[in-house]
Amino acid sequence: MFLRTALFFIFLSSPLLTACSQNGKVDQDTPLAAAQNNARKGNGHLVVLDPGHGGFDIGAKSQNVEEKELALRTAMLVKRYLSSMGYRVILTRSRDVFIPLDKRTAIANDTKSKILVSLHYNAFKSSNAKGIEVYFYDRGSKWRSSNSKKLAQNVLSRLLTQTGAASRGVKHGNFHVVREANMPAILVEGGFITHPEERDRLADPKYLDRIAQGIAEGIDKYFH
Repeated sequence: MFLRTALFFIFLSSPLLTACSQNGKVDQDTPLAAAQNNARKGNGHLVVLDPGHGGFDIGAKSQNVEEKELALRTAMLVKRYLSSMGYRVILTRSRDVFIPLDKRTAIANDTKSKILVSLHYNAFKSSNAKGIEVYFYDRGSKWRSSNSKKLAQNVLSRLLTQTGAASRGVKHGNFHVVREANMPAILVEGGFITHPEERDRLADPKYLDRIAQGIAEGIDKYFH
């Protein structure tokens, strides 16, 4: 994972996107659908999504797959799911641009977001490395640390359920975006683009949608 990033922010209020089965109908058995059907909305909680990298900073790359593009596509999908559940969402960037790291957390801090979720994809010199991991900062404020860990655990749990990917666990990470945030914050590594099978999955829009759904469900579980 490469952490020099990009950003630009907008408030998001897009149309509803519901959890669908392959036949295009709403799958009533998913936690996301249950949340919608039970009117268990996000109560207007503000969430900042931070798609990593952008512009000249492509992040990880393997063959034709670039981290910056995957991160942005994922963020847009998560935004739609969260918006449909009643959350307000800000993206730190909505297009392919670069802005320094300190601007990312400034957006979350200045808007007094409830949580910050930074979205990334992994890479490693060995093509055997695979799976999803979620980082949080476990120092500083005890309240922030404990809630960041809770958020990380909820998001990882739903990601694994949605994708069937290997778990690399919840880990401490001393990354700027999670360290400098005033609110609970996590950094999601959604898979290794250097692992051939995982890279192929990440290139599939349906799989990327499952990642987004898992993240949204994990966020909703954290608040409820």
